[in-house]
Amino acid sequence: MLYYILRPFVNILLKFLTKRITITGLENIPKTGAVILASNHSNSFLDAAVIGCNIDRRMWSLGRGDIFKKPLARKILSSFFMLPVHRLSEGKEYLSGNDETFSNCIELFKKGEVVLIFPEGICTNQTKLLPLKKGASRLAQQAWNEGIDLKIVPIGIAYHSFTTFGKIIHFNIGKTIEKADFESISEDGFFIKDFNELLTKKMTALQNWSFTNIDSGQNLIFSITSILFFPANFLAEKISRKMTKGSVFFDSVMLGLLVVIMPIYWFLVVYFICSVI
Repeated sequence: MLYYILRPFVNILLKFLTKRITITGLENIPKTGAVILASNHSNSFLDAAVIGCNIDRRMWSLGRGDIFKKPLARKILSSFFMLPVHRLSEGKEYLSGNDETFSNCIELFKKGEVVLIFPEGICTNQTKLLPLKKGASRLAQQAWNEGIDLKIVPIGIAYHSFTTFGKIIHFNIGKTIEKADFESISEDGFFIKDFNELLTKKMTALQNWSFTNIDSGQNLIFSITSILFFPANFLAEKISRKMTKGSVFFDSVMLGLLVVIMPIYWFLVVYFICSVI
């Protein structure tokens, strides 16, 4: 699958796209068993790429449903272990598809898989946690009611800037939330409220800590590679800025462009060196 082919390549590209990625709390991710990774969502697909490339376990992720509408896009995204979540703004006719996605998640949990979800339900370049939607709480409720030993792992991710090239990123992984943390999971409204309150408290603390402790020091390796790969980075940045026009997708599109541009650039450099020699 594309996931296994591109994951190590994207991990390498992130070294060129970012000045530094630091992580705290990796030991809090269970080595086995069903897990929901619940993260804030401030930088579109890059959030999932950064998290997915820095944990040892295979990860499924939930993404906005409208990007799955075309059959080819759906096939490609599915090969990256992505599942669609539709919003009311896309049209009521698509909301029923969420039932299928949630059922697929439950089946994944039964197999002990990891699913990444962004409980805010929307991506904006913000530094504060937005009110959480019901998706994560409903998944946890259904899993626990079916006897699945599901763990919820809260994550707070911070970027030093949303507009400049050469990101400095820190994400902080908190201790797990488990079924035993709640007195009852049967009363729908009360449970969802209690769950979101606890998850909000944990995610806010993690996100705030990440912003406070983000490392803005110099990175010699990034400085060297940014010079060596300047033509490819410059081209990707220019195209991305033109395509996204200041939206939250700038970094995501740039990463996607580098996946295509960088191998071509490397080939041309090697070809030129061999020709000269």
